[in-house]
Amino acid sequence: MDLFKIHCKFDWNEYSIFYTMNILLIGGTGLVGSYLLPKLSKAGHNVFALTRSTWKVPLINKLGAHALQGDILNPDSFTGLVKNPDLIILLAMPAVKPGKRITKRRFDELKEETTGFFRNSIDLAKRYHIPVILPGGTSYNTRDGEVADETWPIYRKGLSGIGEETDIIIDKAIEKGTPKVVQLIYGKIYGNGGLFRLLFEWMQKGKFRTIGNGENCIPNIHADDAAEAILKSVEKIPVGEKFIIADDFAVSQTDFNCHIADLLKLEHPKHIPGFIIRMVLGKDLYQVVTMNCRVTNIKAKTMLGWVPGFPSYREGLENAIGAMVERKPYFSKI
Repeated sequence: MDLFKIHCKFDWNEYSIFYTMNILLIGGTGLVGSYLLPKLSKAGHNVFALTRSTWKVPLINKLGAHALQGDILNPDSFTGLVKNPDLIILLAMPAVKPGKRITKRRFDELKEETTGFFRNSIDLAKRYHIPVILPGGTSYNTRDGEVADETWPIYRKGLSGIGEETDIIIDKAIEKGTPKVVQLIYGKIYGNGGLFRLLFEWMQKGKFRTIGNGENCIPNIHADDAAEAILKSVEKIPVGEKFIIADDFAVSQTDFNCHIADLLKLEHPKHIPGFIIRMVLGKDLYQVVTMNCRVTNIKAKTMLGWVPGFPSYREGLENAIGAMVERKPYFSKI
């Protein structure tokens, strides 16, 4: 707890003492952010959530945080509004539009934007002399019975290559010990909102397709469990550590997609040959969605004390699909 300034308050209703931090949340209006903001506020933290959109300001405030309008790619647009932050959490990632071809030009733009998000977040942490929690993705190339852990190198092929420079930036910061860095490496995130809602809508309209044979495994994590992992990291600040945040069970893309259809009582989605995806959407997207990856989350469980509330895709999808079927509010419609 000596890594950051502590604000101690007494809760007369609960008869307990708790610690609060001023947290700068970059990307607090995405899928994970919509689950995380209420949790941080409930834990007693003062959250300053950054957004580029004016219309999202009242939604952020409604979730119990303080909205800051600005852009992490232009820190001067908001740093004057932040007073004595104790911790930075980066969730923002560049937007990739489903169904749109990833050209070389667009790939280069995404890579530059991603690098800017990480570099500027780290620079801010250095400026304020505070820790920063950074994201990552489980892009590991496993074969046969292999299971990847945090010691494995990230497999930067296809669209995952946009984060190539961030690996260097993070490793250098960890090696130097400044700023104090924690990295959470997420599986494919799903929940009520974000790109998963688009997949849900495509599935309902019969437009969704499984790419290739769909036998490859990609780690998954419910957005609520991803948010819980961040909350545990905020509590412990395990400096210099990386954690894989994924559920307990590997599942093929075919089984994952078919279970969504089963929950919606629809026919299983058809398959589309991989070569068509390569031609229409480009090889960068194809290489990511057909990657085979199995991981272990044992380090996060052991060091963070984190346990997924949805240990497999079955429980998680039932929750997420149920929320969307019941038309429960998500961030853009709160």
